[in-house]
Amino acid sequence: DSSTSRGLGDVYKRQHEDYNMKADFTNYKSLMNKLLKIKQKDTCLLTVDMQNEYLDPKVGTSPLAKSDVDRILKNSNFLLNKLRKLSIPIVHCYVVRKKEELEYNFSISPYIDVSQKNKLSQNKQAGARKKPERVEGTLSCELPKTLVKKNDIHITSKRNFDCFQDTELDMLLKRTLNVKNIIICGVNTDTCVYGTTFGASNRGYNPIVIECCTGSMRGEDQHKTALKIMSQSIAWVMKKEEILNKLN
Repeated sequence: DSSTSRGLGDVYKRQHEDYNMKADFTNYKSLMNKLLKIKQKDTCLLTVDMQNEYLDPKVGTSPLAKSDVDRILKNSNFLLNKLRKLSIPIVHCYVVRKKEELEYNFSISPYIDVSQKNKLSQNKQAGARKKPERVEGTLSCELPKTLVKKNDIHITSKRNFDCFQDTELDMLLKRTLNVKNIIICGVNTDTCVYGTTFGASNRGYNPIVIECCTGSMRGEDQHKTALKIMSQSIAWVMKKEEILNKLN
């Protein structure tokens, strides 16, 4: 009868409204950010590959756009100094290849190796990436001096996209620092930041990516796409002001 039809219609309408609410990922990101609760004692900041190879075009072969470099350094320096005042540990994880590795034609990944061998560039600012890069003793492997302070922790055993894989990072965070929340800054958003964020989540941490402290040599579209994917599936993606408000 008509009352039954109206009742079913109301059910279908509510289901449709629920579906639309679930599909609203912009709202989802905002709600998730509001729900995050963290404590200073459970938190560290991790920088990923914040090296001259990417952040100094005079030294590196894979530079980001100058506007991105300026933005990342300005915001990262601000955030790192604020967190140091809160006694939050700063960990830098990055690649420093030992000279002995060069004898074995070190591999970044099979996919990227094919790209390099065929001189295909992934970079908006430069030609195909050159080997060797970020080798021990070279300027390209060093971090910009403004990002580093005396008590920062350095992990240089990273060799692939995920800072956790085959490094001591997980042991350091769990056994020594005893943290649950990892604030992540670094490059490139769509490879090593992305891979590390998934690695953190897989190991039970809360990954929090700071969007103004990340960037990609592959350009803004890749950077924004990676942030969108992470915010919709695996990590909190925030502005630096948001995370400082939570920590304070």
